[in-house]
Amino acid sequence: MVSGQELHAWDYFPDLKYPTRSGFAIDGGSGGDRRDRHARRAEDRDPLDYCHDQQQAIEVTLATVRFIWIPVFLLGVGLRFLDLSSAPLHADEAVGAKITAGRLEGRGYSFDPAHYHGPSLSWLASWSGRLAGEKSFENLDILTLRGVAALCGSLIILLPLFLRRWLGEIGALLGALLLATSPLLCFYSRVFIHEPLLALFTASALACLGWWMTSPTRLAAVCGGLALGLMAATKETFAIVACSWLIGLLVSGTQKSRRQLGIAAAFSLVAFLAVLLAAYGNPLSFFSTYAGYATDPGHVKPALYYWELLIAPKHRAPQWWSEAGVALLALAGTWAAWRNANPFLRLLAVSTGIQFVVYSAISYKTPWLMMIPWMQVCLLAGVGATTMKPWRGLVLAGVVVFFQLQQTYAAVFRFPNDSRNPLVYSPTSSDIQRLRNRLHALKKKSPAFQEGRMAVLGNGYWPLPWYLRDTIPTGYFETMPDDLVTFAIVIAMPEMAEKSGQRLAATHEAFFQGLRHEVPVTVFVRRDIRAEELLAP
Repeated sequence: MVSGQELHAWDYFPDLKYPTRSGFAIDGGSGGDRRDRHARRAEDRDPLDYCHDQQQAIEVTLATVRFIWIPVFLLGVGLRFLDLSSAPLHADEAVGAKITAGRLEGRGYSFDPAHYHGPSLSWLASWSGRLAGEKSFENLDILTLRGVAALCGSLIILLPLFLRRWLGEIGALLGALLLATSPLLCFYSRVFIHEPLLALFTASALACLGWWMTSPTRLAAVCGGLALGLMAATKETFAIVACSWLIGLLVSGTQKSRRQLGIAAAFSLVAFLAVLLAAYGNPLSFFSTYAGYATDPGHVKPALYYWELLIAPKHRAPQWWSEAGVALLALAGTWAAWRNANPFLRLLAVSTGIQFVVYSAISYKTPWLMMIPWMQVCLLAGVGATTMKPWRGLVLAGVVVFFQLQQTYAAVFRFPNDSRNPLVYSPTSSDIQRLRNRLHALKKKSPAFQEGRMAVLGNGYWPLPWYLRDTIPTGYFETMPDDLVTFAIVIAMPEMAEKSGQRLAATHEAFFQGLRHEVPVTVFVRRDIRAEELLAP
């Protein structure tokens, strides 16, 4: 009941929003009939329809708001798909491509609990390859692979559509705009790794959770369990997200009985285990990854790594980098969650905080691990902008989005493989493409090269297999083979460069190339092939 007190607007749209516990505002007319109509609507609302407190309203129709979703989505799609193949393939992308090729070539898939995460990425990419008519590692195309990640990253933008009851129409729209333009989310939605797919399944589970908190049906619980299962079939880090949601739910103040919680847990668990069974065959094999997953010491980072990556302002000429504006709006959204007793926003705020703390405490850190926490930050930030006076909130949100767009353009199109971009992580050197071009030229020009073999010596050679896949037969050796001098080309990793140089001094000519950031390789070309290369075309 709100009679007897002044009516205050919830959001910028008086006809669209549910009232807060402090009332419901009407702006845009003084007619008594209009005020009485809104007052009756407010009295009829379910008291569990939580929302945010606002002071004024702007007269905008629901159709206009929904229409704005179209350009927002298209903007996000463009930032994820345009010029998608320009950056060199990352080492992790090349490994994923090799696993995908195993499915295409009929070798199937074998889960390794110590490496490479879950099967869903290669399964989905293999279908993408089949649709494109690609049947082997040699003819896989980079767009076929990265297109999967870009599609998943684009669909994430639609998440707030399913959460409008909790975020509000404008909060949802602004959240989608922040998701669409986030430098972090755009940049890693263009990379063929597990995180874009994991983020999409996480968004699906989050939508199901919001659905269940609105209407605690068994169907919502089953759909949520299926989404959780797909998360687990993608990457083991799903457990951090799931546990953070559980804690957030317990402290959110949601008015759900123990019986409702128990039924939902039971149905979700059955659906979750069904997906694990389909993905891994034996669900226990999935859980074994927590006991023996191998990590690379090169990924060990300090506790404040993510603060420096996302929040702290950085100037790397000519570009400033920071998403602090989004973080500040998210703090305002967190404040609104408690002020207006919104259980879903409380869950979102608590789980986001837990995820940041856990990921910061773990020594293993990579930028893409922040995709899911930052997705939730964007949702909170969209709501945070609506806690202010209308024009002030819109102007502030506009400034934040403008700065995000400027950074995203720089990250995606200007510096996609440049150390000046803080999101770039262990990038593949542009030298690798020049090496590939040189080998293809030799394949056309040198009969000795065409009849020869190539050797790669040492470890940590990815993504070389991707760039050497359609040249000549290539072997990968941890130690030097006895007949090393017979190989047409020898590529030595840093730990093998000196010994192989001594072995090949009389028969091969040495060249130096970059493989990854601060990882050079030595390329030895047999002298007869080098002579053919120098001949006039």
